[in-house]
Amino acid sequence: MVEKAVVLAAGSASRMQDNIERYINDEIELKAVRKGEKMAVRFGRFPFLDYQMLNLIQSGINKVNIVLRPEDEYFINHYRGIGKKVFPEIDISFSYQKLPDGTAHAVLSARDFVDNDSFLVLNGDNNYPVESIRMASNTPENCSSLVAFDVEGFNPWVKSRLKSFAFLEIEDGELINIIEKPDNPEKFSTTSYIFTEGNKKIFVKEKNLLSMNLWCFVPKIIEACAKVKRHDPRNPGKAGEFELPDAAMLLKSWGNRIIAYYAKMDVLDLTRAEDIEIVEKQIREKLWSNVEELEKRYRIAQ
Repeated sequence: MVEKAVVLAAGSASRMQDNIERYINDEIELKAVRKGEKMAVRFGRFPFLDYQMLNLIQSGINKVNIVLRPEDEYFINHYRGIGKKVFPEIDISFSYQKLPDGTAHAVLSARDFVDNDSFLVLNGDNNYPVESIRMASNTPENCSSLVAFDVEGFNPWVKSRLKSFAFLEIEDGELINIIEKPDNPEKFSTTSYIFTEGNKKIFVKEKNLLSMNLWCFVPKIIEACAKVKRHDPRNPGKAGEFELPDAAMLLKSWGNRIIAYYAKMDVLDLTRAEDIEIVEKQIREKLWSNVEELEKRYRIAQ
């Protein structure tokens, strides 16, 4: 079972900035988000990233490395302070992405943490169900994987932005291709066997499956992240980046298997300021037990 996880949290949060004061009143929280640390947004008094830490613990992860920008301070102070007492089961460390050069570059920044072990990769601005993390952490030895999320499992808010995600082509349980931000996402459907809990296979028919960037990788992905070519620019006037899906496909081209796990589950997405109200509602309705668990942990820690 995989015990390490790399959390990607080095973004600039540029899409979070518009009207952010409408949703955040606390000065320290607002300052952190303004600097780019959007996972500092609090839900039920706790930073968004705390909920992911709790899920990682419940999934059996005991070592977490958070990739930040060199100027980020909020989570270093938080997890070296009260957060260390709140989450005693995990060893939390930090890596730094010195340039905003894409997700493959971010994973490469964590190479010392990875060492020679398999590890999970996940976004800091998403909240993944424990069951989905657990599937990835039980990836067979010497094999990589990603979780393929069924669009039907998402809340309407996430469904409304499908064109901003990456759709997947799966064949006999293995990743074949990744289609980034397609104009016609409904075109990309999978009819195939795919893995599920306990590494069993199930058959799915005409399912739209997408990546929410929840991966398990063998350590050789670090070499792929170092060698992958810069992606063509996605927006006019901006340079292309070194992207993790490209590195994953390079790893696959070297003969490394990447299996896919099927998950019909919701994922919380904190991208824009208006997402705060949506995520808050989702946490109240679906994750209240996590709020209670964090309340208990903070009481003990203090």
